[in-house]
Amino acid sequence: MSRARAQSEVVGVVILTGVVVTMVGLVSVVALSNVVDEPAPVADLRIEGNDTHLQVTHVGGDGLAVSDLDVVVRGPDGTTRFGVDAANLTNDDGDARLAFGEALVREHGMSGDEARVLVVHRPTNEIVAEGTVVFVADE
Repeated sequence: MSRARAQSEVVGVVILTGVVVTMVGLVSVVALSNVVDEPAPVADLRIEGNDTHLQVTHVGGDGLAVSDLDVVVRGPDGTTRFGVDAANLTNDDGDARLAFGEALVREHGMSGDEARVLVVHRPTNEIVAEGTVVFVADE
């Protein structure tokens, strides 16, 4: 009689372990499936520059909050990453967003003939625009 009781305890422990493992798996799936990735904005940006300034003009697509943007300039002097604020905008309507017809203008501080420019959307860490700028002196 003691032998049957010992087997039922082992079976009970195995079943309880299976239930716990199943519950942990279900809770993990539910918790991890609720993570929502924010989609990167889609904008058409034209990147231009001269020997002192860089200009990024919004020519279509989603408006971009300037506080969410970084501009990365990779040139012969190295890489410079700088944030954007409303003070850098031209034609700004006061909403602190880079929207159609507005432009970001900023000194780049690079020397040399050209640089690679990336506009990065910080919340998604996605590149919104990229291009190569040939630095031509203003006439």
